[in-house]
Amino acid sequence: MREIGVRELKASLSRVLHRVDEGEQIRVTMRGRPVADIVPAGARRGDERLRELVADGRITPAARPRPGRSPRPLDTGRSASAIVLAERDDER
Repeated sequence: MREIGVRELKASLSRVLHRVDEGEQIRVTMRGRPVADIVPAGARRGDERLRELVADGRITPAARPRPGRSPRPLDTGRSASAIVLAERDDER
């Protein structure tokens, strides 16, 4: 996370906001002490760690968004326990 002083923030606010719009997070300091974080709109705290992992190349972001709803369960006519037991018996 990049740190920037209040004076520098005032002088270059448009540039800083453009960088935040691109996904960067900026920590604002006053006399060397952190006072605020500027993060992209809608960002949550856990997003910061994900961004770090992407930046380090340790994970790859999803190519497409997750589906809105989970698929409906199939009606097999048997209980889940019966299916598991049958699969276990097949492995023996």
